[in-house]
Amino acid sequence: MSVTFNEISTKLASKNPIVIMRKNINISNYYYIEDNFDKLNSYSLYICKLSNFPKEFKTDKIINFLIIVDINIKYDLFQLKNCNILILEDNKINLYKLLENLQDIINVNADIIASSNSIIDAISQNECIGDIIKIIYNYLQNPIIISNSANYLCYHDGDNLTNDDTIWDDYIKYSYPDPYYLEKIYYDIKFVQSISSKSDSHIIDYLDIMEHRVLTCPIKINNLNIAYIYVLESNKPFSKEDMRILNILCKIIAPSIINDSRFSYCENSQIDSIFYYLLSCESPHPHFLEQTCEILNLEIHSNFFLLNINLLKKEITIEKFKELYDLIKSIFFNQFVFIYKNQICILYVTRDYNPHKFKIYSKYFLDICDKYNLSLGVSDMFFNLHDIKIAYNQTLKALDYSTSLPDTNRINYYSDFMLTNLVYDFLINENTDNIIDLNFKEFINSASEEYRQMLKLFVDNNGNIKKTADELHVHYNTLKYRLGKIRDEYCIDFEDLNYIIKLKLSYIALDFIANT
Repeated sequence: MSVTFNEISTKLASKNPIVIMRKNINISNYYYIEDNFDKLNSYSLYICKLSNFPKEFKTDKIINFLIIVDINIKYDLFQLKNCNILILEDNKINLYKLLENLQDIINVNADIIASSNSIIDAISQNECIGDIIKIIYNYLQNPIIISNSANYLCYHDGDNLTNDDTIWDDYIKYSYPDPYYLEKIYYDIKFVQSISSKSDSHIIDYLDIMEHRVLTCPIKINNLNIAYIYVLESNKPFSKEDMRILNILCKIIAPSIINDSRFSYCENSQIDSIFYYLLSCESPHPHFLEQTCEILNLEIHSNFFLLNINLLKKEITIEKFKELYDLIKSIFFNQFVFIYKNQICILYVTRDYNPHKFKIYSKYFLDICDKYNLSLGVSDMFFNLHDIKIAYNQTLKALDYSTSLPDTNRINYYSDFMLTNLVYDFLINENTDNIIDLNFKEFINSASEEYRQMLKLFVDNNGNIKKTADELHVHYNTLKYRLGKIRDEYCIDFEDLNYIIKLKLSYIALDFIANT
């Protein structure tokens, strides 16, 4: 069991301690130390005498001290940064009695102390989470799994299977739980006792589909469940000590897993879990796919686009990510917004069968892209939910293509990536005449700079007059008149969508030639 620094100071209030608290840390054990102040961790309380305390102590992380004033010297403990400190007068306490009190307060036993020390040592030596799980297995003696909050398996204790619990073994084999198991988890969240609300470990009982009970505990950061630890009761019965060890494990490894892209910055919903499964599984379970469509109230066969939002900033806080996620959901309120590997994705369902008509012109969304420095990858239209993984790869190619451009595009279509590849293939074989339209060549060579920039923007906007007029800050009819002059003088047909595509190819070819 762990207690906070503030709880310890409250329990010792009768001894009138002086309290300096920088951050209220969870503390799982305590040590009495006289020297060696180098390898200290944030999860323990260190008891020492002022006479033994180093005169120049510095630390980058929060360290918890209980300092006993045993000498009459001036020492400004308030100047210590990153330190939580309880200060007690030597004549007001009995050291052995104090240690007994702390044992009662923190409520530790030998196994819990040993396990937490092993975890802390492993983290300090930069051991991977997988190795830490194997260490904990030595104490729990039962199989362990860590999943992200979308229930996708990220770590387990080893390659050994139980051989008597199919649900658990399949979870390890396929990295995703059986649909019936997943259905029960979300039934509990929605109708029974919410797993998300639990702050400590508890036992879930799915014995109608599993052979053994499961002990589970959420890993929380900023009060969000970003992961779960599951322990299967297959080798020995659960004990209270097991639950305490699991609670300590969750608190200690939480900072380590946040850097793993498999764990989301937000607490995943059922929709996130569904799409995580569809994008991660090599061959989605037919029953699960049917169940997905029933839950989402959509047809397996429909007109879909996938949108993938890439955060161009290298670092984004959990708070900012949550804020952005809520904004995106408010804009695409009638679509399916979900999180996959810390990317915000949107399954966009449309009734329009013409893929070329799908464009995003929301000024509010573009303003958000500018504010958060976002880039959006858009797939081609697809018609079967089975193909969502192909669509996701298309969004990645569109985003990757945008990084090679001299200017940052906020919205990047996979079709543009394909067009560029096509142009490059032609140009490498020196087939420029087959790419660059002759009427367009004449326009480029003779038109004014203002008209050339106007046509470039019009083509970039896929022939959308209103959007182009807004960006040029001219009246709609003014732009229409100018385009009419170009049409009449150079025989360029702006009403033919295929011709707009040909002009786009011509611009790509000209850029390629100019840069080579």
